[in-house]
Amino acid sequence: MCKIESPTLNLFIYNLADGSSNTQDYWSKLAEQLRPKGFLTLPNEKDPQRLDFWNTFSAVDGSYSLANVDDTNCLRYRYSVNHQVELSNIEHTLTQIKDLDVLPKIGDLAPGKLSENDYLGQTWMISGWTVPTNNPILEANAHQAYKALIPKGYQHQNLGEFLGAKVYEMWRGEEYWEKFEKDSHVIVVFYPDEPTFLKASHYYNAWRYLFYCRHKILWVYEQARELRLWVSEQYKKDIFIDPKRFQSLQTKELQELKSELEKNIENVVAYLQFINFLKTLQYKVEVNERNYEKQCQAIFSNIKFLKDFNNIVKDRYQVQLKRDYDTLNSEVAILKYSTATIRGMVQIEQAELDNKQAERDRNFDIKQAERDRNLNTTIGIVGIGLGTSQIASSVIIAQQPPLKDTNIPFYQTQAFLYSIGTGAIASLVFWIILTKILPRLRR
Repeated sequence: MCKIESPTLNLFIYNLADGSSNTQDYWSKLAEQLRPKGFLTLPNEKDPQRLDFWNTFSAVDGSYSLANVDDTNCLRYRYSVNHQVELSNIEHTLTQIKDLDVLPKIGDLAPGKLSENDYLGQTWMISGWTVPTNNPILEANAHQAYKALIPKGYQHQNLGEFLGAKVYEMWRGEEYWEKFEKDSHVIVVFYPDEPTFLKASHYYNAWRYLFYCRHKILWVYEQARELRLWVSEQYKKDIFIDPKRFQSLQTKELQELKSELEKNIENVVAYLQFINFLKTLQYKVEVNERNYEKQCQAIFSNIKFLKDFNNIVKDRYQVQLKRDYDTLNSEVAILKYSTATIRGMVQIEQAELDNKQAERDRNFDIKQAERDRNLNTTIGIVGIGLGTSQIASSVIIAQQPPLKDTNIPFYQTQAFLYSIGTGAIASLVFWIILTKILPRLRR
């Protein structure tokens, strides 16, 4: 009967280290939440980001360690049972470990999650060594171990080999590495003997970094795909040119067209921001893919399914993200064309209004000039008449002085009547010259 010595459960949890994460709060409460469960705790002298715990009555021990990689908090939880377990009972043993609930919680978040929106995912690793040595486990036993952690069971599986032990990788998702369920990734590997198991313990940090790259890729890719679909759906009515829409625009007033133009400009600006953000996500996938590939080549070069995932990232994820980026660029070009069309309509409408206003202004100026000319003509005619009348009056008075002893009013005098008549005749002649003769001569 095959047994597993020191069955060990490792959990690698990844959270973005943003303003909403509670890393320090989480870390400070680890010891506090473990004591009521009967565990003793001791900070690690060599690593301030590690806390060891153990239970002397149940021969179990474990540790928490925290590492920061780029913008991500990587928490590793380890729990070991220091005795042998029948391989047939491995599911029951792992279930008991999981049910101990030694993963602290922050608020209403699930164990290990430091924030609601920036949780990248997690990977369980089940390990130990077989007794007797070199006794390979059956695939059914690996499946039982998976169900102890993920009761729904796996949907996808990969097989590989590491340090002479068979490695089972299992996870859940709608398709092969599509719509990946963040909490479903499990690695099962039981080593052939204790020395190999101890040697494998030196690779946990390498596994942690490898899983970090993978979860970051999966999370970023999912974010990019959701962004692409959301943007297209959000701006669908504004991107695609509908002939009926432009027919309706032709009937709108200038102010309504300006409102449509402002809306389209805002959409273009927002759309360009989304495109730039998608480009950033695309770059993050490329960077983590390169780091993942380097880690595989340096340490896990013999595990084929790890390299297969890297090929999927190159051949599927990056190709899809480039296609999404190109599509968004083509859509924003359509949106820009739509904006230019509306801007042209606004300019035409504004030009027509400006022309009408200019025509009204010209007509007003012409009428005003005509009124000014008429006023000047009238003033000139009146001036000529008055001047002529005054001259005539002076001449008549000089030739025929008025009698001194007369009571005749001035307006009844002969000189006044002659001067008025002379002024009227002079005004009439000047009016005829200005309005009849000069216009003909100018022609």
